[in-house]
Amino acid sequence: MKRPASQVKLKAAPQAWSVIALDLKQQLVRKFESERKPRRAVEMAKYVREMFPFYGLKAPQRRNSARTVLQQWRKAHGIQTVQEDLAKAVLRALYACKEREMHYVGAEFCAELMRSGPVTPRFLDVVKFGVTTKSWWDTVDIFAASAMSNYILTCGQGKPCKEVLQVMDRWAVSENLWLRRTAILSQLKLKDKADLTRLTLGPTRYVLQNKDHEDFFVKKAIGWALRHHAHYDPKWVRQFLSEHGDGLASLSYKEASKHLK
Repeated sequence: MKRPASQVKLKAAPQAWSVIALDLKQQLVRKFESERKPRRAVEMAKYVREMFPFYGLKAPQRRNSARTVLQQWRKAHGIQTVQEDLAKAVLRALYACKEREMHYVGAEFCAELMRSGPVTPRFLDVVKFGVTTKSWWDTVDIFAASAMSNYILTCGQGKPCKEVLQVMDRWAVSENLWLRRTAILSQLKLKDKADLTRLTLGPTRYVLQNKDHEDFFVKKAIGWALRHHAHYDPKWVRQFLSEHGDGLASLSYKEASKHLK
């Protein structure tokens, strides 16, 4: 069976990815414009301190509409498996838009690849762009909390990928607070595969390295990471708070101990 022409181009000419990504952007804009809710958009913009305008689409509607567009787009271009370079082109195309819903779709598109693959440590450059561009917790956490743990395992074929973890070591002390937050939350869903020496006790010590950071979102991330791990090893978290809790910000300690008895 002859493959669609666009599918042949996708494999043979990576430069075509930006064109294909632009087509997705245009289709999403048309769809979201047709569903715009101006009054709700004003309230949604207030929620992010007026940093970004919105179409006014709540998450369920946005995801349903995006899913419809994405299905049609993939079929039209013969895209069966999303490649890293295509995801990069999509993220950049959608992040170039003003409306925040477009950023959500771009981040979620990449997060899905991070969770299911095929993906390599090379994709960290794309993750960094997504985390440090038009940054606020709502898009950052699509990468940091929703997908990083899975990405670490996907890259390592079921085991934590050393190359990705080494980059997290650098991000944990970055001047960019959103990279710090991403590193702290990168262990969030590893469960029994969590690298506790990196999270708290070893030479990198993401939590202790950041315990004096002044930003709310870093403090919150510390508490969230410890609280989440308490679901799997409450004894360990309780012991850590006993030894180091006095040095944590009150917000971090409160979050970390929230479900401990």
